[in-house]
Amino acid sequence: MYKYFLKLMSVSLVILLCTACSHKYRVDSLSTPEKLIPVNSHYYVMMAADGHFGGTQYVGSGVMVTDAVSMVLQQHQGGVTKATSLETLEQALERANTQNIEYVFRPLIVHWEDRATEWSGRPDRITMRYTIFDAKTGKEIASTLESASSKWGTFGGDHPQDLAPQTVEDFINSVSG
Repeated sequence: MYKYFLKLMSVSLVILLCTACSHKYRVDSLSTPEKLIPVNSHYYVMMAADGHFGGTQYVGSGVMVTDAVSMVLQQHQGGVTKATSLETLEQALERANTQNIEYVFRPLIVHWEDRATEWSGRPDRITMRYTIFDAKTGKEIASTLESASSKWGTFGGDHPQDLAPQTVEDFINSVSG
């Protein structure tokens, strides 16, 4: 009986450790284009506004997300031009058109929760809305709402900005061809 109990506890511990050591990603909604976006396309990436949770404003989180989006797009696409300040969609479309850029990519931080996971056991969380617009027409051609949370078994190395690149990668892979 004691051996059975030890085996059960060992298996339970392994399962717990394996699930605690992985990030969790979820696509809440996805709108894909009628025709896939060519891989060599050029994007204008809008600056994301800083995220917040409750009364806490996460200063610099918008820049971190914009950098993450730009990095992923540079790896998968033809070119990336990154905004240097917040602007309206109309301003971004105008800027993209004057530079002959095909698409405008708008990242929006819906939820940003940076927790001391290593002490509290509460994971970091983000929810991002990504939208791609045709720069010439201003028409929305693809969008997604994606959520991610950090692993539970962390020692201070994970933050919401570490979760953003995978959400962008998943979205770009679903709309590019």
